[in-house]
Amino acid sequence: MAGEADLIPGIFSYCDRWCERCAFTARCLQFQVESGEQKSGSALHEFDALNAGFWQEMGEALVNAMRYIREMAIKQGLGVDDLQKETVLSEPPDSKYRNAREHPCSAAALLYAGMVNEWFAAADDIFEEESLLMNPNQPSFREPVEIIRHYQYFIYPKIVRAVEGRMNDIASGINEPDNDANGTAKIALITIDRSLAAWSLLYTGLPSQEDSTLSLLVHLDRLRRSVEVVFPAARSFVRPGLDA
Repeated sequence: MAGEADLIPGIFSYCDRWCERCAFTARCLQFQVESGEQKSGSALHEFDALNAGFWQEMGEALVNAMRYIREMAIKQGLGVDDLQKETVLSEPPDSKYRNAREHPCSAAALLYAGMVNEWFAAADDIFEEESLLMNPNQPSFREPVEIIRHYQYFIYPKIVRAVEGRMNDIASGINEPDNDANGTAKIALITIDRSLAAWSLLYTGLPSQEDSTLSLLVHLDRLRRSVEVVFPAARSFVRPGLDA
């Protein structure tokens, strides 16, 4: 199977481990081996095309998320430039930490996971009363919740791994843009982007939770900016197949 022309070597190295929403299952050896997928090649390509369209729509939702955050900044008297500078970092990105878990980005990612649990605990009654997740007339809520929940505990370990890799690279005097730390940071950033998009859909769809949802959006956006400061080359990292 590994010798098949359509398969992309190493495509699974920097993915989000969500095969059900992947647009490259037809070209991923790990998916086909682990899933034992019996679909034909054309069926897999059709499945992938649907997922590609789904993530394109979520990309549009990310634009809306950024608009909501800017609106919040204006209400608080912050300019766009001020907002761009806001991060969770209180020290220079290359400050010394005993381990990667102590890094501000790691701490903020772990805090985010807890904030998500608190948000859903407060919103459970609303979802139950209005049956937003079960009502076929409200399909838009099921998908953002799935996205948020899938990435809730994914972001933290990826950031820890990226920071740990960066710390090791600095100690070894390595500064390569295509190293594992940047690749890991990139998938963390992508999952943060997608989470922001999902929260923006809940922000507009659940007015009663607007304040708490906006707090999550702001926290996650600050984390995103912080990761970009620590890993300035992450966005330009080219993942095999996924970015080429």
